[in-house]
Amino acid sequence: MRMDDKRFPEAGGGTRAVLWDVYGTLLDAQRGDLVGLVRRGDELRSVFGRVIGHFGLRDRPADLHGMFLGTIEARLGERRAAGVDHPEIRIEDIWRQIAPGVESREIALCFERWANPKRGLADAAETLRAIRGRGLRQGIISNAQFYTLIELSELLEGDWRDVFDPELVILSCDLGVAKPDPEPFQRAAAVLAGHGIAPSGCLFVGDSAANDIAPARRAGFRAVRIGAGGDIVTPGEVMGRL
Repeated sequence: MRMDDKRFPEAGGGTRAVLWDVYGTLLDAQRGDLVGLVRRGDELRSVFGRVIGHFGLRDRPADLHGMFLGTIEARLGERRAAGVDHPEIRIEDIWRQIAPGVESREIALCFERWANPKRGLADAAETLRAIRGRGLRQGIISNAQFYTLIELSELLEGDWRDVFDPELVILSCDLGVAKPDPEPFQRAAAVLAGHGIAPSGCLFVGDSAANDIAPARRAGFRAVRIGAGGDIVTPGEVMGRL
C-alpha cells in the first residue's frame, strides 16, 4: 500500500510522522545488538559449530568464531581510520569473506536466528498497524542489518511495507554509520521535509537515551524513550503521545 492511500484518514493533532528504533523498542533481542553479540565469547561457540555442520564448512568452531570477530573489528577499524566516528558494517560482507562459496545472506540469517532469537514486544504489531491506519507516515531509524526487515515482516505477519514508508526506513548497514551519528536523523528530516513535515511534527521512539533520544532531539524531533525508567513501557502507549 502507498502511504498516501486515500482509504486511510489523515491524523489529527500535531504529529504527522512516527519513526521507530527496532531492537529494544519493537523487537526484543535475546543477546542484544551486534556489538553485544560479538562480545559473548564462548557462549556462541556452539552456534558456530551448528553453522559449520549446516553449511558443510571445514573450519573448527573456535577458528570460525575468531575469523568472525577479527573481520568485524578489521572492517570497523578501517572505517574509524577514515574518520568515521560511528562505523557500521554489512554483516553479509563479513560472512562472504570468512565463508566463501556459501550464499552470504543465507548464512548470516541462519546465524542470527540461532545466535540471537527475537520476539516482538507486547502490542508492537497492533500499534504499528493502528498508526498506519491513522494516516501518519511511519519509518525506522535503527542500527540494523538486512535481516531486520525480515524480522519486522514476521512480527507483522505481512510485508513491512504495509506499515512503513520505504523512503523513511533508514538502516545503519545501508548508511555505513550507526547511531548516535546524526546522519540517519538528518536523512529522515530531509525526507520528511520533502513531504512538508517539520521535525517538530515527527515523534521518534527508542530505548536508548544516548543512541536514540539525544540525537533525535538534536535533529528537532520530539522523542519518547521506551522501557524501564523511560517515558513509556510498551509501544501501545505511543498512541497517547501522538
